[in-house]
Amino acid sequence: EINGITDDLGGEFSSLRFIEGDIGNTGNTLFGDDSDSDSIAKSTLDILIALHACDTATDDSIWFAIQNDADIIVTAPCCHHQLRQQIDRHFTKNPDHPLADILCHAIYRERSTETTTDAMRALLLEIAGYNTQVFEFIGGEH
Repeated sequence: EINGITDDLGGEFSSLRFIEGDIGNTGNTLFGDDSDSDSIAKSTLDILIALHACDTATDDSIWFAIQNDADIIVTAPCCHHQLRQQIDRHFTKNPDHPLADILCHAIYRERSTETTTDAMRALLLEIAGYNTQVFEFIGGEH
């Protein structure tokens, strides 16, 4: 287990914890037992890393990090199903939409969805006071 490695390293790594799970349903339990308010108050979230956080898991991760005043937030979202479904439904019902010719191919709807979703995430992070950098972490060919 990865946390065993950090324990073995000791020193400044002894407080480093890796937690796997559904971040959208955690509350403050990531920082200890809810009944142990002292452990929650003493804990801090230095870095939140959400790799391949599918669909709205990226949004849940960002929200959790903001709520817990994380110093650094690193996300690598992969799927954008939430907005894509809405665009697909709208496109089907509105064939005369001004962007219909651009969005007639599924690949362009997918790319537009990714760009829109990630742009909104970056804007929300900036509104929350974070310095935001957006770049391609892994190419689309994965």
